[in-house]
Amino acid sequence: MPKRKKNTKHIIKKIAKSRMLYLFQKAHEIFPENKTLADRYVFLARRYAQRAKISIPFEWKKRICHKCKKFLYPGINYRVRMHSQKKRGSHVSITCLNCTNITRYYIKSKFNKNKA
Repeated sequence: MPKRKKNTKHIIKKIAKSRMLYLFQKAHEIFPENKTLADRYVFLARRYAQRAKISIPFEWKKRICHKCKKFLYPGINYRVRMHSQKKRGSHVSITCLNCTNITRYYIKSKFNKNKA
């Protein structure tokens, strides 16, 4: 009778997630001193997520530029604007100052617009 393989996928995912979160924290800490090292940490964290097929948490996902894939540090290399528009909807726009890419995060309204 063949030996049963241990289910190691959940262990691999757990290790990858802890390493990914550690790299994001280190990137945030080291960014003011060394921007290239912070970008390298983000690259490695994204690689961990891709290899283990896990999703990056939203709080860190919004800190990566969708175009140039560099780490975004508030006030230094990205700009945040809030927009309130009736037709398009209220949203927060984040502009990467490295590649001038604009990412919009739409805000859902609490109130029901169909109420009379």
